[in-house]
Amino acid sequence: MDALKSVPEKSRRTLGLLQNLIQIISLKDRATLLHSNRVHELTREWATYMHRRFEWTEIDLGTLETAALLHDVGKIGILDEVLQKPSSLTAEEREHLEQHSEIGYQMIRDYPGFSDVSLGIRHHHERWDGRGYPLGLKATNIPVQACIIAIVDAFDAMTSTRPYQSARSEAEALAEIQKEAGRQFAPDLVAQFVRFMQARRT
Repeated sequence: MDALKSVPEKSRRTLGLLQNLIQIISLKDRATLLHSNRVHELTREWATYMHRRFEWTEIDLGTLETAALLHDVGKIGILDEVLQKPSSLTAEEREHLEQHSEIGYQMIRDYPGFSDVSLGIRHHHERWDGRGYPLGLKATNIPVQACIIAIVDAFDAMTSTRPYQSARSEAEALAEIQKEAGRQFAPDLVAQFVRFMQARRT
């Protein structure tokens, strides 16, 4: 629940209605909650960095931060044996897991003021080259908040230890994200993320 404290007040008034969902995530899968909190915090830092440089002025920070915090809320609807499997997933299990972005969208979209948040949740696994899910959106057809969350989500996944995967270093994760610029990720956002992470270390 600590992440809720840094969500802007305007968003927090409505986000209070969703605290129970975050609690359910915590009870269902602690790792998902911790990941969501890290993605939220790094997204917030990146957005603040960009705004201080008079960039991303068209992006609503409350929407972006809330979508980052709730991007995996749909995992509530994923089977425990898939979500907590300590080894690689089968193709069938992977297909089931991939439903989480659509489940999250369906859960959130009807909350007042959460239309754009729900789009960030739904599309954070789309790819710049159109090979992502759930709709296979491509390039600028993907909501910008989803493109931002996709980068932070991947970075945190790569730099975190999982039962079937050792954590990579930040440098290794950044190199992989740069390699995927124009394929998995929006190329301009990749360049901005790298600059932000370099500044963050100084």
